[in-house]
Amino acid sequence: MLVAVSALVVSLWSARRQAADAQKAAIMRLVAEFIVRCRTEDFQAAQRAVVTELKSSSAPDPQGGISGLPEPLQSQVKKVGGFYQDVGTLVVLGVVPEYLVVALYYRFLRQVWLAVWPYLERERVMLDAQNAGSVWGSFEHIAVCALNTPFCDITRTFRRRTYVP
Repeated sequence: MLVAVSALVVSLWSARRQAADAQKAAIMRLVAEFIVRCRTEDFQAAQRAVVTELKSSSAPDPQGGISGLPEPLQSQVKKVGGFYQDVGTLVVLGVVPEYLVVALYYRFLRQVWLAVWPYLERERVMLDAQNAGSVWGSFEHIAVCALNTPFCDITRTFRRRTYVP
């Protein structure tokens, strides 16, 4: 009887461990896919354009919102903002740890959010008037974390070594 109970406990523990390992592997594949996606030249160029053009002295008027931006800038904003929305949704749903996403994209989250915020704020007002929902709430969640948290506080959760000559 004791042997049967022991075998059952070991079997349950092993099954639980395998399920946890499978979940971690799936999350890592997802994170790797996002990393590859954001490092493409096309995405990098769109991100540079968003930050540069929306923060320049000749930037379009934010009163038109995102949908009022000229092409190709509008598509670039949607591509970059949509990426951070997707990543932020994984954070909000608890699929990927917030500290990991914010650490990976810290500088760009801050730059892109500050560039698109005036346009997004106006877009939200226009959508609210149409009772059409909101835009990029999960992007906002991770951007606010990046804006309000010093980078050293985020990376403190990592065990990392530093070079000291």
